[in-house]
Amino acid sequence: MTSILNEAHDFSVHELYLNVINPPPPIGDPLNNLAVQIAPGALHDSAERCDAPKCHPETRVAVQGEIYSWIVHGDSDPAQKMVKIKWVTGPAGTGKSAIMGSVADTCKRDGVPAVTFFFSASASPDRRRKTAFIPTLAYQLAEHLPALKDPVAQAIRDKPLLFTKNLRVQMEALILTPLRQVAVESKQPGVVLVNGVDECEVEQYVGSQASPRAGESIERTKDEDQLEILEVLREAALDPAFPFRIVIASRPERVFREFFSNEGHKSSFAPPLILDEKYKPNADIALFLKAKFSEIRRRYNLGPSWPSPEILATLLNQASGQFIYAATIIRYITTSRHGSPHALLDQVLKVKPSSGTNPFSHLDAFYIHILQSAPSPTLAVKWLWSIKGEIPKTPYYRLFHPMSTVPPAFLVNLLLQTDDGDAEYVLGDLHSLINIPPSDNLVTPYRPYHKSLYDFLSSEDHCGPIYVGYMQCTEFLWGRFFDICMHKGLPACRPLDQQKFLRFFFDLAMPGIPRLPSRLNFAPSSVDWWASGCVSHSEDGIRSMFYDVHLECLWYRCSPTCKLWRNSILRHCKKADWEVPSQMWLLRNRFDKFLDADNVLRSTQGKYR
Repeated sequence: MTSILNEAHDFSVHELYLNVINPPPPIGDPLNNLAVQIAPGALHDSAERCDAPKCHPETRVAVQGEIYSWIVHGDSDPAQKMVKIKWVTGPAGTGKSAIMGSVADTCKRDGVPAVTFFFSASASPDRRRKTAFIPTLAYQLAEHLPALKDPVAQAIRDKPLLFTKNLRVQMEALILTPLRQVAVESKQPGVVLVNGVDECEVEQYVGSQASPRAGESIERTKDEDQLEILEVLREAALDPAFPFRIVIASRPERVFREFFSNEGHKSSFAPPLILDEKYKPNADIALFLKAKFSEIRRRYNLGPSWPSPEILATLLNQASGQFIYAATIIRYITTSRHGSPHALLDQVLKVKPSSGTNPFSHLDAFYIHILQSAPSPTLAVKWLWSIKGEIPKTPYYRLFHPMSTVPPAFLVNLLLQTDDGDAEYVLGDLHSLINIPPSDNLVTPYRPYHKSLYDFLSSEDHCGPIYVGYMQCTEFLWGRFFDICMHKGLPACRPLDQQKFLRFFFDLAMPGIPRLPSRLNFAPSSVDWWASGCVSHSEDGIRSMFYDVHLECLWYRCSPTCKLWRNSILRHCKKADWEVPSQMWLLRNRFDKFLDADNVLRSTQGKYR
């Protein structure tokens, strides 16, 4: 052991006093440790939400005014003055996200502190799950109330595992206890705006024995995670130390209806704000359409009489109070490659639903019309599901689950296309449904404009002839996986793009389906190529494949496919000094296909990213 007195001479020590000084805390913002745990894209003014919907000028004025007035002044009923939670609800397409975004902007403009979290089923993973919810709220609260910074930082130092705890524990440690310690006296109103809680997915935990790949039911559901969010917000609102009001916006799904109508704590809530005819959505939609058609007339130098009042009335009737219908029509006319605005509007008017009983029947019919305008409608639907990283009827499957961010469109294109230019061929007519980045943009992901598109694609009754089901999507993805493995990458790809793509490719969580790998007849060299690359990039990918290929085996005999894949995986894992399953574990796995391999097949070098 090296000593500080090494090679010293000609001295003596009579008395030695040691003054042990604790190292000073890290210099800088005390919230640095919290910042890495938040979902930055969930903030209302984040770069990820730069193209998020906002209320068109002079529309939704009444509803915005009612929410803002409640935030600033509370309820007009004296008995409700101390109530701190309000629920804003309405069906899909009624403009909830736009309203909440516009209210957040108004708060910012007027200096009203606003803490925001915008869930989204089509955004980055940390906006689709509850994991980053409390840290994100705590971070913003501490920004608005700087006295909270040190207590919050101390809570993180005292409890290193805090971010692995449930939401109630996190709320108490990161928000409520610090608020009590500093006794914040807010001289101005503030608000927590939480949008799209109904889009929060169930959290998947590493090492869970239940597996959606095996078709088993998973005990926890997204309803339970959503209810946990609602309950923890209610507990915060009831705490006298919590200074802000809370506005929650969602569709009127069952879990929300039951929560806000529960007689046991109904008195905790302000009266709900329901986006119905009271707020005159048709008047706002008419104002929106008139303004947008005016822009189109100016752009194309059209006469002032287009479109006629009768046509506007027809469109308004077909919207059925849904802003998303009007917005999709405008995007269709302004982005379509085929026809003049006159011709495109005529096409819109000719689209008729097969049934008028569904309030979304005109929107469904228009979605069908747009998708059928693509050269290959079913291929376009397969691309849309792959872009979202999901498959119909499999709520727990996520193609991009191991990834921390939504992949750029250019990487998704490299995965899905068989030839250069396929993305433009397949999606070129769908700009009214999905935000498609330019082909030279290597960073921006695809962004579907509205969740109602995937509600539509999930229903065979609504989709009719263009419905694409589980097997079709799964076979499409495995077909691309097979081709890439067979060619050992992308032969015509530039080296730098190839490198980026392979990191992305080896991190994919391919859908588990018995017998499909056998039908694809992978060559040993293709399997070896994949295993050697995946061992260097993705523990999750290795374990998923190791698990999936065994599902088709009998207890007394593994299939040739299983032997091929598992032998290659184990060989490359051993070569990389991984921990690998023992012979006893492999024997047990013959009788129990659902054994968890997380603790027996893993890298000894830790995480790759």
